[in-house]
Amino acid sequence: MSLSDKALATRERILTAATELFYLNGYHATGLDKVIRRAGVTKGNFYYHFPSKEALAIATLEWQFEKVSRELQTQVLTKDSTPLDTLIALLEFMAARQKQQHEKGQICGCYFGNFTLELSAASPQVRAKVNEIFSRYLGLIEDLLQRAVEEGQIKKSLDPARFAAVVLGQIEGAILLDKASQNPVHFETSIEFIRQYLKAA
Repeated sequence: MSLSDKALATRERILTAATELFYLNGYHATGLDKVIRRAGVTKGNFYYHFPSKEALAIATLEWQFEKVSRELQTQVLTKDSTPLDTLIALLEFMAARQKQQHEKGQICGCYFGNFTLELSAASPQVRAKVNEIFSRYLGLIEDLLQRAVEEGQIKKSLDPARFAAVVLGQIEGAILLDKASQNPVHFETSIEFIRQYLKAA
C-alpha cells in the first residue's frame, strides 16, 4: 500500500531527524524520544513507520545512500570525463562533503562507516545493510578502474577488483583519521596518493 503525501512527509521528517542525530551523536547515544521530538511527530506516528530503533537505523542507511547516489549521479557520473578522471572526481566529491562538515563545526565521518564501527558486530541486519552499501561503492570503483584499463589509462596488470578494495579502504581510513583529528587533511592526502599511483600504474 502506497503512503499518502502526508504520511510520506512524516516519514521524511523522521528520517531527516534520525540521520542528523545518529550522525552527530551516534546510534547508542540517540534515544528514540530525541528523534521523535526533533521530527515533531507523535510516538504513534513514529511506530506507524518504524517498528524499532534498529529498523529506523537501517532505513536511514538506505535513505542516506540513495541521497548521496543521486548527488553523485548529478555532480560526477553524468559528466563527459575519462574513467580515471571520473574516479578522482568521485573521491573529490566525497572529500568535499568532509570539508562541508568541518565548516559546520564537526567532522562526523562516513555515515556508513560509523554504523559499521558501532553496530556491525551487534546487529546482523545493520551489518548486512552496510555490507550491501559498501559492495555497491566497490562495484562502482571497480567498474571505473576496469574501463580505465580497457581505455589504456592504466596498465592491464592492475586488478580492478583488488585495487577497488584498496581505494575504498584507503579513503575510509582517511575519513576515520580526519574524524579523530577534526581536520580534513588525510582524505586529500589519500586522493593525491591514489592519483599518483594510478598515473604511474
